[in-house]
Amino acid sequence: MSVLTQRQQLLLDFIIRAHVKHAEPIGSTFVSERAGLDISPATIRSEMLELEDMGYLVQPHTSAGRVPTDKAYRHFVNALIERGEYDVDPKSKRKIEQAISQSESADPREASRNAAQILQELSDTVVIANIERSPDFFKFGLSSLMEFPEFREFDRMFQFASFFDQFDSVFQHMERQFFGDHIAENFNILIGRENPMRNIQAESMIIIRHRLPGGHVGTLTIVGPTRMDYRKNIGLAQYTGEVLNKLSDGN
Repeated sequence: MSVLTQRQQLLLDFIIRAHVKHAEPIGSTFVSERAGLDISPATIRSEMLELEDMGYLVQPHTSAGRVPTDKAYRHFVNALIERGEYDVDPKSKRKIEQAISQSESADPREASRNAAQILQELSDTVVIANIERSPDFFKFGLSSLMEFPEFREFDRMFQFASFFDQFDSVFQHMERQFFGDHIAENFNILIGRENPMRNIQAESMIIIRHRLPGGHVGTLTIVGPTRMDYRKNIGLAQYTGEVLNKLSDGN
């Protein structure tokens, strides 16, 4: 892994956040005007070229700007996790708590479904819930992906819809890829080509394992574009898992 200087780290962090927000390639002029960094435009252009050479940025053929690569997002996500920068706002916490508290205390299916539904509403991504060792899957949010520019191309949406429909049958085989051989591991993020499913290697997945009433174990899987809001979605997924664990501990 290439080592970034502090200046490169700041630039890459800004470019990723700007691309997540605007869904467009980010040019050096935009960075110079908006980043608030005490760096000359010439230096910004030079550093962006260096980041491109290092594999963190790529230039689309039709644009003068750059977009982050899977490598850039992996670097960004690892830094978020290391610093713990994914807190959830109080309003979202209340919504999660209220949705899950409405579940029948001993019904793992209802708890799983309610958790997936509120997580989808808050994240605006696809969310799939599963109760392990059972055929129970709950899927929400396929239509919400149409709001992302990435999914307005028919071929990409068709591929994703196929994955969405087939998730039940492939999940058990994917679980080892998600969590490795460590049964205690309960959280993983797969970015772009890290995904084991070929038809969603332009997307990212956040997967969290949690407890459910009656001694069951469940998973929540967030799926969205690599340009998703990782800070927000990691926090939402982890907090939802914590609330489900507390519900289960009380039963």
